[in-house]
Parts: sequence; structure tokens; C-alpha cells
Amino acid sequence: MRKFLASSAFAMLVAASLPLAAQNVKIEREGEAFKEATQQALTAEAVEDAIGKAPSGKSQIVFFRSASSPGDAVSVRDAAGGEALVALDPGMYFVVTTAAGSHSYATTDTGPFPMDLEPGRTYYVQTIRNKKGGTQLLRSSADKFQRAAKADTKQ
Repeated sequence: MRKFLASSAFAMLVAASLPLAAQNVKIEREGEAFKEATQQALTAEAVEDAIGKAPSGKSQIVFFRSASSPGDAVSVRDAAGGEALVALDPGMYFVVTTAAGSHSYATTDTGPFPMDLEPGRTYYVQTIRNKKGGTQLLRSSADKFQRAAKADTKQ
């Protein structure tokens, strides 16, 4: 009977401590997610300090191309009006300031790339050439823009 009571007490002690151990793991994961989110916010703030903030009531879009992107310049245009904005060579970026609202951009090979822009925000779009040489626009982030800029300065 003593063995039974001792093993029951031990089993209850282990069962009571399991949720506590699981809770610690969850807290650590939330801590890492918080650290990552904080780092991304600091990166966005540092990049905005370097390129400037969107003017009041306007939005801005940073089109960028990594130095490791192969091929000729990628031409970016306003899809609605067809007006060419910039031809980005590898390692370059270009900032467009525009009214908030719906806009579309395109490259030589891609159709409309729709964007719903909010006032006061900065958006990031990476221009690339795929393996077949076609051009593309990809939604991006300040973090990816900063990494591309760092990679470009190392070369």
C-alpha cells in the first residue's frame, strides 16, 4: 500500500509540474517572436531614417534591386498610365512618393502589380529577374531592403 501511495504522490507531482514546464516553453517562444518583431520595427525605423518618411497624407514606395540580381536593368512603370518611373540596375533603389489609395505598377514582362496604399506608410517592392530572364515585382519589407543593401556593400 505504501508503494502505491508513494507512486501516486510522485505521479501527481509530475502531472502538476507538466503544465508549468509547457508554459515556460510557450513564454520563451513568445519572447523570441517579440524579439524578432522588435528587431523588424527597429530596422524599418532605421531604413525610414535613411530614406526619409512618407510626407503627411502621402505614401511612398521603395523599389529596389539587389546587386546579385542578374541581367539588364528592370524597367518599372505606372501600369495605369504606362509612364516609366525608373530602370533599376542591380544594386539600385528608387523612392516614389504618391497619393494614398489604389495604384498598380508593372514591368516589361509582368502585368499590373496592385497596391492599396495608406497615408504615411512606406512600402517596399523588390524587382528581380527570374532564371528565364523575365522581370517580376515582389512585395517586400524594410528588413529585406536592408539585407539587400548590406549584401550590395560587401561586394
